[in-house]
Amino acid sequence: MLKGVRRLPIRWQITFWFSGLLAVVLVFFGLALYFTLQTDLLTRIDESLKRRATEVRLRFEGMTQVANLDSLQVAKALESNPLDEFADPGLYVQVLDEQGKVIGDSSSLGQARLPIDPALVLAALNGQTSTGETVIANERVRIYYQALLVNNEVIGVMEVGESLKPYTDTLNRIRLYLIIGGVVALLISLVGGWLVTRRALRPVVRVSEIARRIAATRDFEERIPQHPNLKGQHDEISELAATFNQMLEELGRVFDVHRQFMADTSHELRTPLTIIQGNLDLLKRGLPPSEAAEAVDETGEEAARLSRLVSDLLMLAQADAGMMVERTEIDLAAVVRRSFNRATQLAENQGKPLKLSIDRLAPARVMGDEYRLDQAIFNLLDNAVRYTQQGEIRLSMVVEHHGNNQGQAIILVKDSGPGIAPEHLDHLFKRFYRVDKARSRALGGTGLGLAIVKYIVEAHSGRVQVESQFGVGSTFKVIIPLA
Repeated sequence: MLKGVRRLPIRWQITFWFSGLLAVVLVFFGLALYFTLQTDLLTRIDESLKRRATEVRLRFEGMTQVANLDSLQVAKALESNPLDEFADPGLYVQVLDEQGKVIGDSSSLGQARLPIDPALVLAALNGQTSTGETVIANERVRIYYQALLVNNEVIGVMEVGESLKPYTDTLNRIRLYLIIGGVVALLISLVGGWLVTRRALRPVVRVSEIARRIAATRDFEERIPQHPNLKGQHDEISELAATFNQMLEELGRVFDVHRQFMADTSHELRTPLTIIQGNLDLLKRGLPPSEAAEAVDETGEEAARLSRLVSDLLMLAQADAGMMVERTEIDLAAVVRRSFNRATQLAENQGKPLKLSIDRLAPARVMGDEYRLDQAIFNLLDNAVRYTQQGEIRLSMVVEHHGNNQGQAIILVKDSGPGIAPEHLDHLFKRFYRVDKARSRALGGTGLGLAIVKYIVEAHSGRVQVESQFGVGSTFKVIIPLA
């Protein structure tokens, strides 16, 4: 579509399409009615002419019983018994002899004569009937030719004519009525169509106005009113409003999540950067060796924390962009054991009185991304090591089969940490969600580990669950279908 060229509004497009369709129907109907009426009227006129011709023939049969009449006798009979009873306005009768000479007519003709077509006269003398048209005194006349028989003997030709003025006047009125009626119907359809479409599309216009207002104000709390009909049912427009409201609700939720995510991200990035910047300023001033070493260690820890945060954010950004995990057949037990070894080394480095153990690792092969699965399992173990100050962390993996299903591997990470209150369980896998925010930051957590676990597991067509008892411990369960 060319730039700067604006299409007609939909209400006008619908109105014009409807009016155009109505115009086609009216034209087709008008032409069909007009030509049907024209044919019917002509048929009635021809039948009337035949009926008049029969009356003339019967008149002659009643005028004489002579077996053999000649044209002279017919002319004398017409002089004594003229055809005045056929002198109706617009009806003309003319009798010809066998040579085509007029031997009698009705007084309705006056001084005029019906035209004589030699070919039609000859056809009538041979027993054929025919019909033609002519113009007399600027008036169309339809003429019927028929042989004049008396006692089954041809004695001449009858011409019975009827003026077509009533016929043409009737057709002209019908044509005028059809044109006026069609124009009026089109005008009514244009006005009515515009009013109906305007009313019908009013909710759509309302949706457009609300969409523009929301785009300008970012207020996702506004909703479009839904108006069911008298029976309480919802039409397509009402369903559109419901769908748009549902979209607004989802957009509002996504916008709130995005806004909260940006706020949390900026806060999480600001904290280590502030500490690093502060330590660097202190180092520039020349601290004693012990304090300088402490500042350097703290700077390294914050840099490592910042690196983990950036890595986790990049991971989630790739997830939001629809990043697909690689899928190859892998030994899940080997991946779990490698994650366990890393978590054991982590616990030893922290010097906590923790016991990490493996109950059992059932052999299992799955289709997935080895690196991502190792990341998810290690995040669960790292989370357990981070929040469990003393006690035991147990890791296990079992395989289950149910009927004809392909089976699934179940990985359990159980700790004896402080546990999680029930009100936090539904929010545990949200980004930057922390049960104890101050304590989580002190432990070096980014608040993204469990969100990453959830994404990786679901990308492998699995699911992650948590069970926890406050003050006793927590159990995280990862379920992944087998290859």
